[in-house]
Amino acid sequence: MRRRSDERADAAALRTATATGGHLATWAQLHDAASAVRGFAATLEPAAPVLLIVDNTPASAATLIGLTAAGVDVLPVEEVSSHLADLLAPSRNPGVRTVVGPARAAGTQPAGIAFLRYERCRAQPDEASAPRARRLGEVLQLTSGSAGEPKIVRHSLANVWQGGHTYRQILDLTPADVVVAAVPLAHSFGLVGALTAAIVSGAELRTTQRFQPGRLADMLAAEATVLFGTPQVYRLLTPVMHRRPTPARLRAAVSSGGPLSADLGVRARAVLGVPVRQFYGSTETGLISYQPDLDGELPDPSVGVPVPGVRLRLTRAEPDDPTGAGQLSVYTPTLFHGYLGGSGPVCTPDGFYDTGDLARLDADGRLHLLGRKDTFVNVGGRKVNPTRVARILGEHPEVREAFVFGLTDADGEQRVHAAVVLGPGTDRADLAEHCRARGLAPYEVPHELHPLDRLPRTAMGKVDRQAVIAAVTAVPIGSEV
Repeated sequence: MRRRSDERADAAALRTATATGGHLATWAQLHDAASAVRGFAATLEPAAPVLLIVDNTPASAATLIGLTAAGVDVLPVEEVSSHLADLLAPSRNPGVRTVVGPARAAGTQPAGIAFLRYERCRAQPDEASAPRARRLGEVLQLTSGSAGEPKIVRHSLANVWQGGHTYRQILDLTPADVVVAAVPLAHSFGLVGALTAAIVSGAELRTTQRFQPGRLADMLAAEATVLFGTPQVYRLLTPVMHRRPTPARLRAAVSSGGPLSADLGVRARAVLGVPVRQFYGSTETGLISYQPDLDGELPDPSVGVPVPGVRLRLTRAEPDDPTGAGQLSVYTPTLFHGYLGGSGPVCTPDGFYDTGDLARLDADGRLHLLGRKDTFVNVGGRKVNPTRVARILGEHPEVREAFVFGLTDADGEQRVHAAVVLGPGTDRADLAEHCRARGLAPYEVPHELHPLDRLPRTAMGKVDRQAVIAAVTAVPIGSEV
């Protein structure tokens, strides 16, 4: 940050679009604000993590950088997070005594929790304050919670910066780039992939306080060279971009946070003028693999090749499986230090972490994800891959979205369920016939269909499994197919 301030003091570092205009910080302003926060941090309670509400503004970014540089452990949470109240509840509080955020968030914290505005954290500390020990704080990150209760992952600041350098290297980011991040900076993809990569490369970062497809389209037209988004972002952006010119300077589009369907990849490429490259990783591991290029006409069904320094290990799920599919474990240079409050090892003795994903490697060394081992449905002793069933359902012209999962019935047997967003007048029997025609065995065809107006999603665009289950149990069960 100091180097950027010295070399490009007046150049734009971070712009945030808001409903009423926006915020802009130059490199000098961002550095000075972070330095002021670092000085103020000596007044905070030692060893207590700070919950930081990140609203994607320069003030929130400077506060995050300054606190961690001062040795404070910081838990970034987006402003609209549904987990915010849970994290501060006495029964679940991970030791947080202070919440930092925008002025409008004041008064939302429970009794006994102090609230500080971003601006207050830049105030001059009391001279009597004891200096903080010289250590770098940890960045505490929430897992997505899409498959259950979120955990809090512990990452060193060195991990975050290493991850930023990896994104910089892969995307060849330079000070000439304008990076548009349509993702929350509180999440790993936005924090490491966008914010940190922009800092280490000197690229300008542009983001929004609230996601709006039209506003994002405007940002792409204004000199954007790299776009960060989730599949949900590309799904919502594509129809808007049909009415806009192709972004003149855009050279790379990155998608993470879930699988990008082939159809969406084709449609997004048509309006953006560049292929959308899938990046794969997790909050625990950092970036695992990336698509290095997409020169062909057809979308790449893989999640690419391992990033530098990453090693993969596949433990065969079925010894006789000719595809070589197996349970994926990884070693990454940015592997987490464990879960906050957890005990016991999280990795194998030789440093590999079980991702929970089933995968295979093709002849070109590209990684293909087949689903999660804990989401496979056991139907009478036969394993059903819900990802495959959802993909086949999604190939029906009247299926807008599909999410497949297993539920246990009163007899203790698992059944295949599908929550679907359908076109008007869609015949459920036709969907069953479509599944059979695509080669699904009778036990793989969804036993229950649950039409929904939309699929509930997390902030990163992943389908929220628990919210889906809650929604389908609150509406009449669909007919068996």
